[in-house]
Formats: sequence, C-alpha cells, structure tokens
Amino acid sequence: MANIKSAKKRVRIGERNRKMNRFYKSNIKTLVKKYRLSIKTFETTRDVETYETLQTLISKIYSKIDKAAKKKVFHLRKAARQKSRISNVLKKVGKP
Repeated sequence: MANIKSAKKRVRIGERNRKMNRFYKSNIKTLVKKYRLSIKTFETTRDVETYETLQTLISKIYSKIDKAAKKKVFHLRKAARQKSRISNVLKKVGKP
C-alpha cells in the first residue's frame, strides 16, 4: 500500500476509472448480446418489427461505443472496428 498522499490519491483514481471502464464495457457487451439474439430471431421470422428493433439496438450500441471511445475506454480504431463488425452482420442478413 502507498504511503505518500499523492500515491494514495492515484490508487483511488485508478479504482474509480476501473469501475467506470468496466461499466462501459459490460454495458456494450450486454447490448451486443441482445443484438445477436435479435439477429437470430430476425433470420427465422423475417419480420418488419424485429428489423426495427435491430435498428434501434444498433443505434444504442453505436452511441455507447462512441461515448466509450470519447472517454478513452476504447481506442478510436477499436470502436470503429466494433461498429463495422456490427453493421456487417446486419448487411449479411439483409432487409425484410
């Protein structure tokens, strides 16, 4: 454990940042899992309502990824790569 006051503060700041980073990452992972499940249901049903939910999910995911990149949780290129992969899955499935 640190003895110097500034070192103790850095430990506290590091812990705070770690919690926020975990929050962003887990939130994005959860949304991506929901997105993948919605893709599978859309493939079977080919329903317009499911496609609309996919569109809303994709916009939420993009928003969360952009916010995480803005706060330096993700590198900008990693954020772009994730968004690209998400959109490519929807392109492969096609429209209803």
